[in-house]
Amino acid sequence: MGKVKQAIQEVEEEVVSLVMDNLFLEPIQIVLPKILKDNPYASDGELIEKYYNKAVWERDNEEEYHECN
Repeated sequence: MGKVKQAIQEVEEEVVSLVMDNLFLEPIQIVLPKILKDNPYASDGELIEKYYNKAVWERDNEEEYHECN
């Protein structure tokens, strides 16, 4: 896996974990760069919001989210 994909996947996994710990979007956006210090995508607000919304949807609906392209 490429370094970019790996870094983005790391952000997604951490966001999912924090959503499961019942954190909301704003606290996640604050704490994520501190958790993933060497990951430049940990400060990407749009990316974090995308994975936050996906994780919340999956948690609330108890099924995998499928994006419509």
